[in-house]
Amino acid sequence: MRKISFIFFATLCVISSCKKDPKIDDGTNQDPDSAYVSKPYIFPGGVNSPRYRKIIIPTDNPMTEEGVLLGRMLFYDPALSLDSSISCSSCHKPEFEFGDGTALSKKIFNQETKRHTPPIINLGMNKRFFWDGRANSLEQTVADALKGEQSFSFTITESRLKNQPRYTALFKKAFGRPGDITEEKIDKALAQFMRSMISIDSKFDKYMRGEASLTLDEMDGLDIFNDNNKGDCFHCHADGPYLTFANQGMIFANNALDSAATLSDFKDFGLGEFTGNQFDNGRFKIPTLRNIERTAPYMHDGRFKTLEEVIDFYSSGLKYSPNVDPLMERFSQGGTQLTAIEKQKLLSFLKTLTDESFASNPKYQNPF
Repeated sequence: MRKISFIFFATLCVISSCKKDPKIDDGTNQDPDSAYVSKPYIFPGGVNSPRYRKIIIPTDNPMTEEGVLLGRMLFYDPALSLDSSISCSSCHKPEFEFGDGTALSKKIFNQETKRHTPPIINLGMNKRFFWDGRANSLEQTVADALKGEQSFSFTITESRLKNQPRYTALFKKAFGRPGDITEEKIDKALAQFMRSMISIDSKFDKYMRGEASLTLDEMDGLDIFNDNNKGDCFHCHADGPYLTFANQGMIFANNALDSAATLSDFKDFGLGEFTGNQFDNGRFKIPTLRNIERTAPYMHDGRFKTLEEVIDFYSSGLKYSPNVDPLMERFSQGGTQLTAIEKQKLLSFLKTLTDESFASNPKYQNPF
């Protein structure tokens, strides 16, 4: 009886061992879609409070943890450039608040562009992009920059990414089945990562939240910033109680940076190059002042190396052109004519806009 039992048990073992092993998921088997449901991305506390401009998230590109991670990897991966020589991070470096610290940026093959790289700070709150405003979403901005600066070729990039198994899984986790790599998904992932790059923890932010105090010089600088008869900065660089980058109704301006006898005499047409409207010539996107202390050089062509030079320009260096913005109310005097003490106090205030934790945030660093 024991012998029969042993034979029966052994037979069961043999039959059991003949069954097929469970199929390893290579992305093609029909396992539940629920295994690839992404987790919603949670922004830092306070981001969507009334103090800040609302982050614009397209309905067809919701923010997810997996999408942001994929975008972060693509941001630092030179595989997206034609010859694998540069990545998005080549021009948007953490040490320069995700700008590049040079007057004019370099693109693939070491070619120089005609404009300065703006930093990536709170771009998710923005409605128009590039100095000339030619893009109205981060997705469009990414697609434009990839083709313009990196000579992006989807066919070549797709082949490179497919040779890295981690990307196959990441695209599936970020965007669901079938997990294919597409140009649109690359743009969307990069846009998600860039939207996640938020700076709301400067000394000024803490002051507005009641968590810090400004010095007397910093307070005086804030008053000068907001005084129509002093610095007169608020017309272009204020957006409610918190300084983001520009008033919604005034995103572009001719700030009297260059002299031009006629509207056709500007070296760089700026917004006019995109709109074709001659009156827009010489108008450029008003940049954020956040972390301004660390985003030198300044202006669309990086002509000013220091904040002191910028303040001097607005104080006494304004130049004539036919379409100088009317909100430059001290234009007829050549500038705001600040005293040396007032300039120093204004500088002290501008430095309170520095967020010490932004560029060093581990979530924004190179993942490789």
